[in-house]
Amino acid sequence: MAEQFEKYHGTGNDFILLRGRGPRQVWSADHVAQACHRQLGIGADGLMVLWDSAEADFHLDYYNADGGLGSLCGNGSRCAVAYAYAHGLFVGSTCHFFAADGLHTAFRHENGLVTVEFAPAGRPVPQWEGFYLDTGSPHHIAMVAQVADIPVLQEGPALRYGPYAHQGGANINWISPTGPDGTWEIRTYERGVENETLSCGTGAVAAALTLHALKGCTSPVSLYARGGRLDIAFEVADQAYRDIQLTGPATHVYTGTWPW
Repeated sequence: MAEQFEKYHGTGNDFILLRGRGPRQVWSADHVAQACHRQLGIGADGLMVLWDSAEADFHLDYYNADGGLGSLCGNGSRCAVAYAYAHGLFVGSTCHFFAADGLHTAFRHENGLVTVEFAPAGRPVPQWEGFYLDTGSPHHIAMVAQVADIPVLQEGPALRYGPYAHQGGANINWISPTGPDGTWEIRTYERGVENETLSCGTGAVAAALTLHALKGCTSPVSLYARGGRLDIAFEVADQAYRDIQLTGPATHVYTGTWPW
């Protein structure tokens, strides 16, 4: 039976969003992958299912485009907050939701931006000619002269399936100081999508914290992905980071139906 879904994107990182019915359950990887297929389905970087929760405004399950249940998705979480507000799952500007890594607080702004708070994170660790940091999802960060020159579809899989294979892979990010007015640009190869995406929220957070640790960049840090700008605020405490916030747009694209 066909059910309604909505398409959103957060700085070009696009998602299928819909409500879960009945008890929370894991969806078929094949069905999710088919829906996310850009030629044979709806087309998306991932799929978000919002379930009822007795302890928060909703429980969010994120699926990668390959159909696998994913870890925290920063851009997708912002889109889920916008979707939840539009569907009456919360009122006002503040909501709380569960994701793969636990409880999150989020804020909806009148200008269309959404802020999602992250769990505390440690310092970036040197790894494989770059740095590793987990911000709810695992990320490799490499500083380069020009992100535009990086062969993402060659270097991304080599790292994702090479040195990080033992831990289920990692998302691979490159940053360079080539954005507007000397700001930083970022490109990301996402595991689960197995391609470059126009933006990655947890990757932007990992990059911002790495820039603070290595370059002394102060909060908030703005990063420019191919799909747009993301802003990351944070506090530093005891060789770690807390009060981490990711802010960016959450844009409704269209509403449709699909035979789930």
